Amino acid sequence: MIRERLNRLRALMREKGVDSYVVLSEDAHQSEYVAPYWRARAYMSGFTGSAGTLVVTGERAGLWTDGRYFLQAEAQLEGSGIELFRMGEPGVPAWLDWTIDQTPEGGCVGIDGRTLSAARARAMKQQWAQKGLRLFCHEELVGELWEDRPALPSEPIFALPDEMAGRSRREKLEDLRAHMKEKQADYYFIGSLESCAWLLNYRGRDVEGTPVAYAYVLAAADKTLLFLEPEKVPASLREELERDGVQVRSYHRIAADLAALQPGTILYDPASLSVLLEEALPADWKRREEKEVLLHCRAVKNETEQEHIREAHRKDGAVMVRFLRWIKENAGRGPMREDEAAARLDHMREEQPGSLGISFDTIAGYGPNGAIIHYHAEPGEGAPLAARGFLLVDSGGQYLEGTTDITRTIALGELTPEEKQAYTLVLKGHIALAAAVFREGTTGPRLDILARQPLWERGMDYKHGTGHGVGFVLSVHEGPQNIGPSNNTVPLEPGMVISDEPGYYEAGQFGVRIENLVLVREREKTAWGRFLEMETLTLCPYEREAIDTALLTPEERAWINAYHRRVREELSPRLEGEDLRFLEQATEEI
Repeated sequence: MIRERLNRLRALMREKGVDSYVVLSEDAHQSEYVAPYWRARAYMSGFTGSAGTLVVTGERAGLWTDGRYFLQAEAQLEGSGIELFRMGEPGVPAWLDWTIDQTPEGGCVGIDGRTLSAARARAMKQQWAQKGLRLFCHEELVGELWEDRPALPSEPIFALPDEMAGRSRREKLEDLRAHMKEKQADYYFIGSLESCAWLLNYRGRDVEGTPVAYAYVLAAADKTLLFLEPEKVPASLREELERDGVQVRSYHRIAADLAALQPGTILYDPASLSVLLEEALPADWKRREEKEVLLHCRAVKNETEQEHIREAHRKDGAVMVRFLRWIKENAGRGPMREDEAAARLDHMREEQPGSLGISFDTIAGYGPNGAIIHYHAEPGEGAPLAARGFLLVDSGGQYLEGTTDITRTIALGELTPEEKQAYTLVLKGHIALAAAVFREGTTGPRLDILARQPLWERGMDYKHGTGHGVGFVLSVHEGPQNIGPSNNTVPLEPGMVISDEPGYYEAGQFGVRIENLVLVREREKTAWGRFLEMETLTLCPYEREAIDTALLTPEERAWINAYHRRVREELSPRLEGEDLRFLEQATEEI
């Protein structure tokens, strides 16, 4: 099927005079997680991971993805005729360099211009100039082949009350206009779905796991235009928006509506604006660029958001304890697959008051599948569970109070010495990061070594970042901060939520990952400066039976016991019966 689709695409490329065609993973807003309509790369390649780029030429096809997806991509691409390029590995070219090399002098490279950011298009054209390559971006070739393509989402949006958001949309708009005045801009354009929802205090249902809606926002000095299909806005919310000076306009008429506005200076982030939309900006407008200011506003949670996030983790912790008891009592005692375990956990979350569903597709990988970093078993296709070894479960929930993300590597029975060692080394790195004290101005990459050091001392490592930012009832992956071996220069600040998730993966054997979310907060101010620390938000026991206590220092042992006491204290009021007894046993001192 994939080979047939590639051949049909190649025939269309010849018809249009396109030598190479690139299929990106993003939607028109450069989102990580997208609605089914935008999953063109998955349709053309069969690879379903959230990150990847497909390049098709007349003779060859290649798929680029990162270390989280190497094993998954290898399995899904088998027999497709698509070569797997493992990003970051020695000798592996970047997809753009490979495309330049494979395209003839003066040739044409095609991309759906809706999914290509203005910033990336600019950088690509500069690299292509030496070879005289041309960009073909006004037609989407995959769409001409995709006969049963899903429709764009049409779900209604809903208001996020001020008492949840901590600040009203009017206050947020006033702050944005103050920034515009400082930058001498008449208009501020926002392309990020998360930023549109955060600024105007609404949430949506267009993207599974991320409560956003397909929209753009244009702020002016005297009004704000929300480009979102009007039928998706309930009457009561429309009245609220109008009282705050927000006018709803058709999402599909944005180019025409922009052209009808008075000329002025527009400020925007070319990384979140498609090349086609940038071209649609009126020619007589002055353009200024900056990294979107709302990214930082979203990242630093206010006190109200922080309190609600803590409540979300209490809810989620109670769910996880009930799940842990259930899976340990039932796995291997009767027929059960990975996908059934994941579905049970999803259902338990969705039963919670204030639940908005899951925050991403639950990862439940047993044994060798746990070594596939972003493994996801389709319904009916999961591997059977047995009463031994590890089950790695990475999951999260969306609640009105906040977004959660947690990974626990669960011991279903007897473990090998190698499994216990790996679990304990990962836990040691996890604790080292959680217990870190650091000066104001420290960036995430400078802390990354803390989580990896116990593994490095044994010649071990993992091929993914250690921490990603998390939104407030928004995307489970949010910048601008992160922790990992990257060049990120954004300092960690009080109010930022970030994950702490080192891991270790033995291909074909097992995987270990332990993840909590943490909140950056001030520790103290001294003559030497302002010092920060992490508050652990996630509340869920570790696997006491998987810990090789001989590898722990006294300080690590004390940290685990203190954490388990806190878990027991905060979750006990939310549990009863066998679940409460399980919690008490799971949090006994080691």
